[in-house]
Amino acid sequence: MVPEWRCRLAAALALLLAVGNVVAAGGDGAARIAALDPDQRAALQRRAAQWDALPVTIQRERREAWLAWRSLPAQERARMRAAREAWRSLPIDRQQALRARFDALDAGIRRGWLLGPVLGRHWPRLHALFAQVPPDERDALLAALRALPPQALEDLGVLAQRTPPQERAALRAGLMAEPPARRAQWLRARVAP
Repeated sequence: MVPEWRCRLAAALALLLAVGNVVAAGGDGAARIAALDPDQRAALQRRAAQWDALPVTIQRERREAWLAWRSLPAQERARMRAAREAWRSLPIDRQQALRARFDALDAGIRRGWLLGPVLGRHWPRLHALFAQVPPDERDALLAALRALPPQALEDLGVLAQRTPPQERAALRAGLMAEPPARRAQWLRARVAP
């Protein structure tokens, strides 16, 4: 039996695959376009026209997935590429079943998988704690979460479930106030006092 998180990862990957080919981050876009031969430029124009023809909601979803992909650490992108190849090797009916299971998840849980395989796996227990994070705190918080070892993420998941909504901001602030090297111990002490 395939673990549930692996099924969710494969389905989340299907969403990221919908974005299409991911261009390498960085570089001068205008220079890359100028370097295209006429056939490549025509193909790019066709893709741009196809993009423009998509509904705005689909464009937004794909843009979000592309930006999420770009923000993943290289190690997680490598895991996602490996999962993509495994997913592609599955029979079509299995791919469709995994996609249906993913689509049936709550939208907040599905979006959590955009954070990659490590945080996506823990997101069902963490998302209540981080759903209302102010935008100016988001990047630092994601970096802190990505730096936590697996046990600390498990501990944080337990705390997220135990913490009433009105106390979640204080829990996040307490976590972020700790030096990075002490965060795992801080979480462990709160889970098992």
